[in-house]
Amino acid sequence: MSTFKIPTLKIKAADGPIGAEITGADVSMPLDDADFQTIDDAIDRYAVVVIRDQDLTATALADFSRRFGRPQVNVRHDANNDGTPEVGWISNVTKDGKPLGSHDAGRYWHSDLCYLENPSKLTVLNALEIPSKDGVTYGATSFAGTAAAYDALSDDLKQRLDGLRASNSYRTMWNRKAREFNARPLLSDAELEKYPPDAIHPVVRTHPKTGRKCLYICDGYTNAILDLPKAESDELLAFLFEHIIRSDFNYQHQWRVGDVLMWDNCAVQHKAAFDYAPPLRRLMQRCTIEGDAPF
Repeated sequence: MSTFKIPTLKIKAADGPIGAEITGADVSMPLDDADFQTIDDAIDRYAVVVIRDQDLTATALADFSRRFGRPQVNVRHDANNDGTPEVGWISNVTKDGKPLGSHDAGRYWHSDLCYLENPSKLTVLNALEIPSKDGVTYGATSFAGTAAAYDALSDDLKQRLDGLRASNSYRTMWNRKAREFNARPLLSDAELEKYPPDAIHPVVRTHPKTGRKCLYICDGYTNAILDLPKAESDELLAFLFEHIIRSDFNYQHQWRVGDVLMWDNCAVQHKAAFDYAPPLRRLMQRCTIEGDAPF
């Protein structure tokens, strides 16, 4: 007698080119290979995938994330979980008079850890507390599809971008945030040297699994296109930044407590909404998975 596994996971796609919801999974427990493959395939297809109603410790989040590859320890060590350093805190919460994790993460459109030679291929973000008041939930995260954005470019512009490389700078981003939002200290050049030097990546990268072409520049970290005069670089970047976030490439995630949201950092970039303030609380734990050098 032959046996087979009845599928337990269901996938509901969002409107538009990105975004989907998976039901029927408990990622606090080890997944069998078939269920894991279903989730992994959904990320390849939809780029942003949520599994709701999960109850995860930091260790459980790290264990689940590790199925996708090697977890990264974020360069901002003060924002990481003390017991599980590959898990970082994203919050507006203060503990013992100090910020718990990063209070200003996601202010700009960005792809996670694009300032590293090997950026994040996947981010796994778990909501522990969500800001809400009078039945209204705040702090949504918006996503923009970089493959759809590339596909929509004219052939002439695709040809112009072919072979161009851009500089992605954590150091520039740090002081930009310090000046604009006053949620982190302004650092000297000497102090910034403890953070990674600028990473050089192609403006158009090839997705390592799907083979699709994706725009790989973002307002948060990309500060110049190499081998172009500054004025031309600035003009081209401004156009591409605006083009990528067009509404027809977008998905907006409305958070619920217990959400595990996963996204492909080659296929999308994202930005958080800061439409709330204390005493409303937002507390999330995050794990990122290292990818390959963009090509």
